[in-house]
Amino acid sequence: MLIYNPQYSLWLKVVSLAIHITADRDSGSTSASQLWSSRYGQQTLQLERVLLGQMTRHLHGDSVLWIGDDPTSALAIKRSMIRAGFFLGPHHPNNEHLPSIRAHVDDLPFQTGTLDGVVLHHALEGVGDPRAALREVARVLAPGGRLVICGFNPWSSYGLRRLYAKVFPDAFSDNRFVNPLRLFDWLTLLGLELESAPFYTEFRLPFGQRRSTLDVQEKALRRLGQGHLLNLPFGGLLFVSAIKRASATRPNWRRPAKETRRLAPVAYPRVASWQELQDDT
Repeated sequence: MLIYNPQYSLWLKVVSLAIHITADRDSGSTSASQLWSSRYGQQTLQLERVLLGQMTRHLHGDSVLWIGDDPTSALAIKRSMIRAGFFLGPHHPNNEHLPSIRAHVDDLPFQTGTLDGVVLHHALEGVGDPRAALREVARVLAPGGRLVICGFNPWSSYGLRRLYAKVFPDAFSDNRFVNPLRLFDWLTLLGLELESAPFYTEFRLPFGQRRSTLDVQEKALRRLGQGHLLNLPFGGLLFVSAIKRASATRPNWRRPAKETRRLAPVAYPRVASWQELQDDT
């Protein structure tokens, strides 16, 4: 039996009002294109660009595709060892620095196994079926090619704001967070092997804050975790790097064939010569 406590109700109203005010200050629109133009979005992009720049340095080959809504972050592939880079922005189709492609994530205009690398910068969060989009990305990726994924982690403070965005208009209302455990299972079934352990970061509150407030939170996290907190899978941002194997693991749904029983052969003594056979008779 639940007992109503007016103090809890008051705290919920205060927290909801604080989130609502902060969300309105961060972004005046619910579209995903306005998320990165807010104060919170700019702070997140600054952190992601550093980490993505380090991960994309390992990309090499002829062609790499960047899928995301921030054209500036896509410049990281220019510093990698590739010959040609392409940009696909679902809500930001034009890019002044890279050739832009207009297409859907689940229907890419590339032949099978033609790309040496793909970067998904929050691309799975804006599609209706992230599993179908990931299957399409695995199709166009060549064997030995790398896949880099950057997304929000629902098992963090970002997940709380996602719950808030389901009720109130917010910049996260159009985003659909992907469960990391499901993501890892999809990668395995599609023949993508993790190059290294997933990296979690950003344990601060997912709201636009002043620089002085961010510095206080960073110092508190360093004292609290002392490096161990960064190894927990509760960071707001998730970074994954995977390599496509030569063949994917596909489940076998066919029933195993029934084994037919056969008579076992009977062993007979070896006959050395016909003379021994005649002597026995």
